[in-house]
Formats: sequence, structure tokens, C-alpha cells
Amino acid sequence: MNEQIKELDEIEFEQPLEEEIERVEVAPTRRCIYTEKGDPEIDSLYGKYKRGKLILQPEFQRHFVWDKAKSSRLIESALLDIPLPVIYLSEESDRKEYVIDGQQRLTAFFSFIDGKFPGGTDFKLAGVEVFTELNGKMFKDMDEELQDKIKYCKIRTITFRKESEKDLKFEIFKRLNTGAVSLNDQELRNCIYRGSYNQLLKELSKDTHFMYLLGLKRPDKRMKDVALVLRFASFYHATYLNYKPSMRRFLNNDMEKYQFISEKEASELKNAFKNTVMIIKSLLDIHAFKRFYKGDEKNANGYWGPKKFNASLYDILMGSFAKEDKNKVYQNLDSIREALIHLMTSDQEFIDTIELSTSSVQAVTKRFDKWRLTLQDIIGIAQKDPRCFSLKLKQELYDGDPTCSICGQNIQNIDDAAVDHIEQYWTGGKHIPENARLTHRYCNWARPRKD
Repeated sequence: MNEQIKELDEIEFEQPLEEEIERVEVAPTRRCIYTEKGDPEIDSLYGKYKRGKLILQPEFQRHFVWDKAKSSRLIESALLDIPLPVIYLSEESDRKEYVIDGQQRLTAFFSFIDGKFPGGTDFKLAGVEVFTELNGKMFKDMDEELQDKIKYCKIRTITFRKESEKDLKFEIFKRLNTGAVSLNDQELRNCIYRGSYNQLLKELSKDTHFMYLLGLKRPDKRMKDVALVLRFASFYHATYLNYKPSMRRFLNNDMEKYQFISEKEASELKNAFKNTVMIIKSLLDIHAFKRFYKGDEKNANGYWGPKKFNASLYDILMGSFAKEDKNKVYQNLDSIREALIHLMTSDQEFIDTIELSTSSVQAVTKRFDKWRLTLQDIIGIAQKDPRCFSLKLKQELYDGDPTCSICGQNIQNIDDAAVDHIEQYWTGGKHIPENARLTHRYCNWARPRKD
């Protein structure tokens, strides 16, 4: 294939990556969240931070974005005894506390005490309206009384204890997530489910072949590539037969179960992922996880859709090849490619499952079942008389004359070309080159069945 890949900084999806279309009624269960309230002084939090016990900027958090004026107003608020908003912390299994909400405020306080902003510039007060005499001063320049006022300023904290149920913790963090750029689900998981599994997912997302298939030249800035690795892993571990909505909960459950994955499990997952990626690269190259659309009555020419990612196609392709014999798949790549394009253009049930209500149990089961049966019909043990002509024959017909035998118009893309039986298969037509003709996929789909 000689088409150029468009390299992106961020993956564009056809549908939300973790849509919540179907509401599921579940039996009520006791769900527990354990919190601890406190009013520590800034100096106490600063001491924890310096000892590495308070993680101010976990990976999932945004970098410090406050400017000097906003940071200075916070310091002045402490001097004026103005109550400050609550800081939310999360205690994790490593016994450290991670800042969930309040990173910007704590960074401003700690930076002022240190005398420098995270970027290295001096923190001199600016824009202070009441204590105007402090403008231009650093913490070390202030009177001891004012320094103490800042250091011993109390701020309310609420800490989520490590015993809390993680799924509920996730929902609470999502509601607390009110910053200018809200964290998405995977960024939240990166906070809640820290451990060897989280690191493995991030490692796999940087696989060069995987990034190529996604069209990325660098890791996705919002961790959507990591979320896709998690989708693969979740269906690999649980299989689609055990999927229950919502997709968010399905993925959360997998991260919680394998948070501290064993070396053996990690090795198996890594091998399955890398083998699957290589198969799909050979199968579809830059068209991986994209839709192919047949033409219509106005324009019979079909086409590969906009460069948007279809997560439903991703799930079935990554899921179906993870446990298949690689050699058997490679022997049948042409037939598999033809079968997939046929499903995307001719099977309306399948099309609906990758376009509408894609996270429902019915849609997930239907698209996995249809693709699994199609794939097994090609590479399964019990081989049947083939009903699809080979790609080699199609290439020969296309190179000889790329004209549609039905509408008489030029076929612009070989993927849009279908090799049809002149005397139809179900009426006794033989599966031989002499009984083959080249058509648009749309024309072949739209023709009367009696032709």
C-alpha cells in the first residue's frame, strides 16, 4: 500500500471511547468509601511533601498553570484568614497520599515557601491588593510574623482511605474533577490504579507498530492510546462473553483485578498484544480500525472513511487474533481482509453494531459473534468450499479492466471491487475464474438477487 499515514498527536474517535448509552439495573449492594477529615497546617503538608509522603503532582495531574498574580492572591487570602477550599487526598497502598483536588493551591503555597515556581523563576508577590507593601517580596523577605501566618494557616483536607472501594472512589474523583481541562477516564485510572499493570499498559501503548496503526508520532497527550491497550487487555482477560456494561466499569474491573499483575501474566499479555498488532498491521496497514463504506446510487464508488478511529472494530480485531495461530492467519490474510470489508459493507446487522449503541451487551456480543464465525469459516479446521474469489484473481481482473460489470463505471479503489459470480453460486455457478466478473461493492450489493 502506497498511501501516506497521517501522523497525529491525538486519536480521533467516531464515537465516545467509553460511552454510557445503556442503563443497566443492578441489585443494590453495600458500597463503602472511607474518609478522614483534618485541618492540617500548611507547614505540616509542606513537611510531608518534602519527605516524599505527599505526592503533589502525580502523573495524572496537570502541570502547574496558575500565574504569579493568582498565586499571590492565594497567599494574601491566607494572610487575611479567608477560608480556603477543601483539599482532597487519596491514600494508596504505598502509604503515600496523592493530591486529587487542590494541586494548584498547594503548589502555590509550597513554591512561595521555597522561593521559586516549578519552572525555576523566583516567586515574588505581585498584584496583592490589601498588603500592597508586600508586592515584589519573597517569603524570605517577609517578617517572621507574616511567615508564621502562612506556615501555620490551616486548610481542610478530606483523605480517601486506601480501604475504600475503588470503583466508587473512581466515581467520586470524576465528580471532583472540575479543572479547566477535565481529566478523562484513563487519566483518572492512572491515579487510582497505580501499580505494575498500569506501567505495563503505558509501556505497550508506546509499541512502535501500535503507534503506527493509530497514526501517532508520539504518545497521545490524553492517554487514549493507553485506554485502547486496556480495552484489548480487558477483552483478552474476561472475553466478550463476560462483558457487562458499562464499558467504563468493565475496564475499571480489569485494572483493579490485575493492578499488581504477575510477571507470568504480564509476559503472556505482552506477547499476545505484540503478535496481534503485527497481524493487524499485515492485514490492514494504515486502514486498521477504520470503516470502509460502500457507495450509493448517486456514486457507486466506495471508500475508506475519514481518519477517525472505530473502537468497535478495534475490539473485535484485537480480540479475535490474540489467541489464534499466527501462521494460519498469515496464510489467509487476503481472504480475511475481503471478509471484513464484506461485513462492513453488506451485513446491516454488523454495521449497526459498530455504529449504534456500541457498548450494549447485544451490540458487543453480536459483532464479536459475527466476526468470530466469519474468521473461523476461513481459518477453521473444517474448511468448506470457498465462496469468495482470491485477491490474486481480483487484482488480475482489476489490472486488466477496472470497469464495473454492472454500472459500467470505473472502480477507483481495489478495496471497493467485488468479484461476483456471473452464474450465481446458489444456482450452481462454479467458483472458477471463467465465472467471475468485477463490480463495485455497492452495485453487487444493490443488484437484484435473480441476476
